Amino acid sequence: GGDEDGLRRVSFGLDLPDEFYCSITMEVMMDPVIAADGFSYERVAIQDWISKGHTTSPKTGGNLSSTELIPNHSLKSLIQDRVQMTSAVKLQELEDMRKRVDGEEEALE
Repeated sequence: GGDEDGLRRVSFGLDLPDEFYCSITMEVMMDPVIAADGFSYERVAIQDWISKGHTTSPKTGGNLSSTELIPNHSLKSLIQDRVQMTSAVKLQELEDMRKRVDGEEEALE
């Protein structure tokens, strides 16, 4: 359902596009590879899927014409840039929040 997507993204603390998530692990991909179905997956997740003897796409259920996996360099760098950028913003927000709290505590003393 639509609710789960929202929760999933919030739990990572980042608002990232669905394309950044592996449909097997439901996590943000760190090492995305393109499978024969044209979709990207986390490398270890799709390798595990194939090694268990699956010959179908985890995403579509259609036959995988090949078990070849191609590194998705552009997606990988997109994710890294976006995650680092967003993390930096989040860290800054946390830092500002902490300073505010510290400031308030000092004011109380």
